[in-house]
Amino acid sequence: MQGHITIFTDHIRNIDYENVIYFYETSFCNHPDELEVYETARCCVIAYTDPERTVHTANQIRLYFPQMALLLITDVSQPVSDQHLVRITGVGRLRLLYWKENHSEEMLSEIQSLLYPEYPAKSPHIAFILSVYNEEERFSHVQKFAERLQKFIRSHLVEGSIYVIDDGSLDGTQLLLESLENSTSMVINRINRNASPLFKAQQLERNTRKAGTYLEGMRTIEADYYVFVDADDSFFIEDIAKMINVVRQGYYDVVIGTKDMTAENRSFVRSMVSFCKRQICRPFLPSGVIDSQTGLKIMSSVAVKRMFPHLKQELGLAVDLEMMFIAKRLQLRVLQIPVKCIDREGSHIEVWKDSVRFLRSLIDIWRLDRRVR
Repeated sequence: MQGHITIFTDHIRNIDYENVIYFYETSFCNHPDELEVYETARCCVIAYTDPERTVHTANQIRLYFPQMALLLITDVSQPVSDQHLVRITGVGRLRLLYWKENHSEEMLSEIQSLLYPEYPAKSPHIAFILSVYNEEERFSHVQKFAERLQKFIRSHLVEGSIYVIDDGSLDGTQLLLESLENSTSMVINRINRNASPLFKAQQLERNTRKAGTYLEGMRTIEADYYVFVDADDSFFIEDIAKMINVVRQGYYDVVIGTKDMTAENRSFVRSMVSFCKRQICRPFLPSGVIDSQTGLKIMSSVAVKRMFPHLKQELGLAVDLEMMFIAKRLQLRVLQIPVKCIDREGSHIEVWKDSVRFLRSLIDIWRLDRRVR
């Protein structure tokens, strides 16, 4: 079986390897000592749910075949971390894939990259994640922003998708989103048109005060970069494009905006509350970051995967601060830049009540210090 793919798995994820890796012949191996099974393999896929077993198997394979290409399959529930990866020996190519059942084509793509590194990789995919809640009366803003993003994707990104996640709305928001999704033309000049939709609406069962929409996006959406942005057309495409260009250079893991010095139509009370929050939150923020609450941030897939296990849905609107605190603890590289913003009327933020909740959340975030490493 010359040139086949050998798979080491505990079968817990129930992956249909023969259909996923349909370009190649596959074989299964129970133990790395069974050399005859994989000695002629072009690469090995290691798909154990236990990260330690994954590392042990990889090192056993590399003991016999140091140049063997390896694809490690993991997931967000029990991830293979960078601390695991640095323990793997050998000189062969190595890739890590976070498995998601609805993105099975990614496995074949990663194998192709392992076997044919001389060919250019596909364009990085950018996911725009928009949170909405009870936006029926302000839906014109949501629709306008979605249309502007679509135009930007078609003209400048190509490999991009818009995901609008409804945070358990009680009005007609979901019906309006479904109508917008159905009326959106999916025709776009993409390399892989079936990989991701241009526009997709999702809905949570209950309101989570934004935190759940972030976690749902991280959990279910596969992308190279994630753009978390308010859906009410309050930010400018030019600023979003600038931030995307910065994060794609590869030096920063997270690029976030700050609107505190540039926001239009902001009330005096909200400005003062924002100022006080900045002072209180300063110890929780990475170096160079002064504002965590602006609703525009862009993260690499690596940053998302490292943050996700530590995020708590219960923190609600304080999830933005929680993300920055986790980024600080994980020593991610974070850059903050000023962005223009228009504070739209009809915001669901209740300044005083949400400020009290925010202060209470600081205690929960402080407790993260003991478990984020």
